[in-house]
Amino acid sequence: MRSTFKYFFAGVLLIWGFDAIAQEETEGGFDQTQVITGDRSLSVQKAFKMSVLPDPIDISVDLGSLKYQLIPRRPAMAISVDSIQPAKVKVREPLEKLYHGYVKAGVGTFATPYIEGMYTSTRDRDLAYGARFRHMSSHDGVNGPVAFSGYNQNLVEGWAKKVFSKYSLQSKLTYERNGYHYYGFDPQDLDVDKKDIRQTFDIIDLDANWKSYYRDSSRINHDISLDAYYMGDRYNSSEFGIKAGGNLQSIRGDLFYNMDASFDFLSSSLAAVDPFDYMNDTTGVQVLGYDQNNAILELAPQVLLTKGDFTALAGISIFGQFTNQAKFHAFPTLEVSYSLFDDVFVPYAGLTGEVRRTSYRSLTARNPYMLSSVALKNEVEKYNFYAGIRGAISDRMSFNAALSFDRVDDMALFYNDVLVSTENRFGVVYDDVKTFTILGELSYEFGTKWEAALRGELFSYDTDAQKEAWHLPSHRIGLHGKYSLFDKFVIGADLTWIGKRQVFSFLPVGDVAQNDDGVYQLELDGYVDLSLSVEYRYTKRLSAFIEANNLTGTKYDIYYRFPAQRVFLMGGAKYSF
Repeated sequence: MRSTFKYFFAGVLLIWGFDAIAQEETEGGFDQTQVITGDRSLSVQKAFKMSVLPDPIDISVDLGSLKYQLIPRRPAMAISVDSIQPAKVKVREPLEKLYHGYVKAGVGTFATPYIEGMYTSTRDRDLAYGARFRHMSSHDGVNGPVAFSGYNQNLVEGWAKKVFSKYSLQSKLTYERNGYHYYGFDPQDLDVDKKDIRQTFDIIDLDANWKSYYRDSSRINHDISLDAYYMGDRYNSSEFGIKAGGNLQSIRGDLFYNMDASFDFLSSSLAAVDPFDYMNDTTGVQVLGYDQNNAILELAPQVLLTKGDFTALAGISIFGQFTNQAKFHAFPTLEVSYSLFDDVFVPYAGLTGEVRRTSYRSLTARNPYMLSSVALKNEVEKYNFYAGIRGAISDRMSFNAALSFDRVDDMALFYNDVLVSTENRFGVVYDDVKTFTILGELSYEFGTKWEAALRGELFSYDTDAQKEAWHLPSHRIGLHGKYSLFDKFVIGADLTWIGKRQVFSFLPVGDVAQNDDGVYQLELDGYVDLSLSVEYRYTKRLSAFIEANNLTGTKYDIYYRFPAQRVFLMGGAKYSF
């Protein structure tokens, strides 16, 4: 291996010797020739660098002007159109045209004319006004041996509402004239003229309201109201009532503050009542009249707390009664509720109490066949405890189920009078009544096509002085439904089921035995009343209708000895303008 390397190295040196070239400079040079004998270590001397640098020479070159031109070329492209689904655009429908008013008129069995009309302003941000009138009367039509049972109902009213930037002012003036007959007796062998048993009520009512709409939650919104009325009847009894109220509201964070205050004044002048002319042995008998003033003062502060799904209401209601003597009451106002599953189920419970005004107007609204002169006592609801659950099964169906237990002192109960009538007028007796109620409600609404509502109440009464809660039903169930067919026919149905009622009579009744109080207690049967209506809309402005009441043909008493009308039919038309 070593000898091979030596021969190779010697050959390289031999070739290098033949190719060596001397470099000479102008001013001197050096000899780079070397003679190597045998083995020797060679070293290369440092390179010699010339210190002379070339001088740069500037050469100007005329390149001339460069010109170029682009040749446009449009690439060939294949065009293909893909089909797409049409977009669904939600177009806001224009507002439905409103008409100023309508007239509805018809005629029914038992010589029953009916007419109703209304005229109102259309859409306006600042001002709304309107007027309405209604008349309905009927000539008899009652099953059983009773006197003339015709009635008439008349109403005329006008209203207006003005909206300002932060307030609204509205008022309504109403006049009612309603006539009835005390028909609840057998007129056989009696010479009775229908005008001798007639009763007429005239009522003038004025409502006014001033309300604020502050958007700033730090401001206190107010709602001030005034309700005044005058009422008179055919027997010279009259009544004047006025109620002024105010409501203040304010929001502070999670708390909502509410304050209700009102002053309710009532002046009643009830005339003496003489017996009917057809009665015998009534010399010197008379229900004495009297004058009475009554005032109720209310102050009810409340605070509402909302935390997430939990809501709590707490407050107190303070009432003062001022008649012959002053009486004061204080009742708690409590309610709690909790929303489950986004208001699908909302359990709630509460406790309240109040003082309610009893007036001649409120009593005759419940029973128009009562005496013109009765004692008036305010109802005092000592407590009303309730608990239940409400909610919405869907956006179309809602429900409510509840239990309540309340006590009302001086509740007005009706009984048939025999002092100045033959049980065809009603007197009033007051008693303390405890009531246990089971309530159920279910409603369904599908746009303007379907509408249905069911409400049922079961009652259990516990009286203090009286044997029973006279004329109050054991249950009350109502079913309402409406269906729109092809936007041409509107079909409606109403079913009412009233339970049994306890009544008493001072006169002997069949084989009913006299009780310990010396009266004859009996039970009025429950009844079912079915009503149907059909409206055919020929155009949006013109339609025809037919209505039928008491289709079951049930013979039942509205009050003891006051039976209801038989099957009743009415047809007519309605026109909008």
